[in-house]
Amino acid sequence: MSRKDILYVDPSSDLIVSTKFSSSEDGQGTFAFLEEYSEEGYSEPANSYTVWFMADAVPALDEYLERRLGWSPAGDPAERLVHCLEELISRGELNRTGGRSALREQVFAWCEEAGLSPKRGGVSRREVVLARGLLTIEVTVDSTSRQVIFQECHGPVDQRAGLYQIHLAHTTIDALIALLERQSGKPGTGDWQDRLFSAFKAVSVRLAPGDQPMEVRDRVAGWLAEAGIPFQSYGSEWQTTLLRVHRQRNDCIFSLRVTLDPERGAEGIRFTEFYDYLPLADDPGREYGYTVHAPYESLPTLADFLDDYLGRTGTGSPQTRLIDSFGTLISRGELGDGLPLRENHLRVARWFEAAGVPTDTETWSWINSD
Repeated sequence: MSRKDILYVDPSSDLIVSTKFSSSEDGQGTFAFLEEYSEEGYSEPANSYTVWFMADAVPALDEYLERRLGWSPAGDPAERLVHCLEELISRGELNRTGGRSALREQVFAWCEEAGLSPKRGGVSRREVVLARGLLTIEVTVDSTSRQVIFQECHGPVDQRAGLYQIHLAHTTIDALIALLERQSGKPGTGDWQDRLFSAFKAVSVRLAPGDQPMEVRDRVAGWLAEAGIPFQSYGSEWQTTLLRVHRQRNDCIFSLRVTLDPERGAEGIRFTEFYDYLPLADDPGREYGYTVHAPYESLPTLADFLDDYLGRTGTGSPQTRLIDSFGTLISRGELGDGLPLRENHLRVARWFEAAGVPTDTETWSWINSD
């Protein structure tokens, strides 16, 4: 069971201030104060600052704020707290002087003065620092995990081909800002968040184009390693949709896709023939996938084999050549929508076997039970 109240909305700054009460069957509920800023392109608030504590402490904060307002307590504790905060906003005692997070920090201070042990949370700030074609680079300062997250993204938001991240602890922020400002040659101004995001934007012009997966992430990782700044690197999968067709007659989305992932070892190369049957009449929907896979280390062998099969000299990395070869096979009609069920992945399996690499196939299915 939960309850959310909107206290204040400022469309000019995309700000929404709200409170949220949640409770569980064992009575261990929580209260949260939320200061949230939306940003175009994100389904959830891009920047949020929260303070939360256990719900059984709400009456103590009620009493503190009511004394501050000169009110006499009466009624439900949750209602009283919402009314107190709304009144403090209207009087200007709870205001945005000091910039983003100022509202959260003021409520946090009142909680401490009331004898509570509040916790901070939320995503302090998230921005796109580079957008180039289908490549975007996002930086997030996460107050909950106390981390800075650098993310290299490929493809449209709803069809990400690859997501590659670097995570750094908040304790590295000073060293990180100094490194980025040295790389850009531009000393920053403002608070540490402004300097951090400005520095990432400034160095973005020096980053490689990012046509290859992990190219941008790994270059930044190289800078960090050279500077002795500790970090964790995540993400190794690259997925390409080779063909996507909507079959009107049975409302099925048919697709062919290839996934490359060096961390998957023996299944690091995966070609999938996929059928997504959308809900239709009494049919709630179902999905079927037929996959052939081979070890990632066999990537150059497969790229060479398909180039020979197609009678051409491929250019670029083995990843690029393999994906281009699949595209050529589709354009020639040797792979595609018009083939019998499972024929696409069986043909690919035969090519993999002819190339002399270890090959296996698998079938996956899902039926909507709703």
